[in-house]
Amino acid sequence: MEVDPLLRRLARQDALCRRVIGRLARPFLRRRAHLRLGFVRVDDYARERLGVSGRELQELGRVSRRLEELPHVSRAFAEGALSWSHVRLLASVATPDDEAEWVARARTSTIRELLGAPDPDDDTIDGELPVRFRLRCPRRVRRLWGYATEYASRMSGTRLAAWRVAEAVAAEGSASAATLDVRPPVTSRAPRPSGGVPWEAVVAALPEDVAKLAFMADALDPFQLDARLAAAVRALQRIDFQTGSLLRLVADRRLHHAYGFRTLADYVRYRLGCAPRRARALLALDRRLVEFPALAAAYRSGRIGLARAIAILPVLHPETEAEWVRRAQEVTLRRLGDFVEWALEVGALEPPRADAIPVLPPLDEGQMCAGACDAEIVFDGPTSVISLFRAAVRAFTPRGAPGWEGFDRLLLHALGEWTRQPRHRDPIFERDGWRCAVPACTARASLHDHHVVYRSEGGSHAWGNRVAICAAHHIHGIHGMRIKVSGVAPHDLTWEIGLRRPRPPLLRTHGDRYLDVDPRPPSVAA
Repeated sequence: MEVDPLLRRLARQDALCRRVIGRLARPFLRRRAHLRLGFVRVDDYARERLGVSGRELQELGRVSRRLEELPHVSRAFAEGALSWSHVRLLASVATPDDEAEWVARARTSTIRELLGAPDPDDDTIDGELPVRFRLRCPRRVRRLWGYATEYASRMSGTRLAAWRVAEAVAAEGSASAATLDVRPPVTSRAPRPSGGVPWEAVVAALPEDVAKLAFMADALDPFQLDARLAAAVRALQRIDFQTGSLLRLVADRRLHHAYGFRTLADYVRYRLGCAPRRARALLALDRRLVEFPALAAAYRSGRIGLARAIAILPVLHPETEAEWVRRAQEVTLRRLGDFVEWALEVGALEPPRADAIPVLPPLDEGQMCAGACDAEIVFDGPTSVISLFRAAVRAFTPRGAPGWEGFDRLLLHALGEWTRQPRHRDPIFERDGWRCAVPACTARASLHDHHVVYRSEGGSHAWGNRVAICAAHHIHGIHGMRIKVSGVAPHDLTWEIGLRRPRPPLLRTHGDRYLDVDPRPPSVAA
């Protein structure tokens, strides 16, 4: 069976799903429906409920709105003459006066050939070309990197990307008087397995018409919008699963050459109209899913979204795969990340209990001694940031020593500077990890000391009746009657999120563990 026609068909279905998601996102974002559902940030809602970033949801909504303002672009897309990448670009540069000219040019041009137009799918980070930082190191050095990430995030008030942590660490290092040498980091690449493609499953995975999900979107309430967004995302995930399988076949057999393209990225960008970075992510995930059938089945069926599947990949083992897959469906994405980090650092194969709160043991003097390089730190960042970070590592590396020693010294220096800064007087913030305790919330700034049972209702000032909550959740969630919390802090709290009496809430959790509300996205027919 021909691979290219199926991939193009999947790409077309992908684009149509994205337009539907954008159409649903518009009223959702306009009304700030995430507040009604108990989430104070669009990004927290999108990641927890849909498995996508808030930025992507906003972008899809923007493109959908622009398509209604640009009828020529909308018509060309509906006819299949323009790819989704073309539509995203034209939505940024075209106007009602010149859209016909842009469409005529786009019909015969690639993204790069559209004169003076920026490529929205450019593989850039913060406007710069990405560079990969990779370093083999002892496990305890990777733990130090985790501590540095935590402290940097606390100071900034939000969870930072790895390259932003590196930028902060490098800034501390550049301010010191260290002037030493470096050994370049060790690079390694693991072999990638190959596998067959289930052709019948690929054809069957093409979802039914999802356009009906956008019907009367403006008249839907926040809970209905949430259900339809989840259904559209689930349909999109089915397409992603099969797209990854076919892309692996194209990559392994270098079929892009037969289709007239020099690289796989060129084939993906210009033939399928997709972003190469996203295609690489789907391809990498598919290569791993070959090794883990339980995860593959859960991902394909929609029981686990893309974000959760990627989160547990680093800790999967054939003997404990089923347990990790089950745990990924039982807890919030935030708690799942805590479980994975804990398992990586302590070397555990099995996940903690769903209601557990994993705590890393403190570093002791014995752990500060040199050890085998049994761990690796890898992340991408802008060229300028990675260059600055490597220079800082070089400055802290003794002459003739391996690069990880300089990395270790640099992290210890930065952590020493950060931990000497004054701490907040409220011990509840320290106990709760300097982040909002509301499930799925990623806020670390503007924390409030909330009384579970109000003082006006006889609640005490004891630690068990106090919990750290961000200002937005305190005001819009608790006092806005959209969230309710009960129990004893910090480990025995029950949360009801998205209150809608007399119906059940959107989510009900014990800590970050789901209780009686099914977190899985509904079917397309919902």
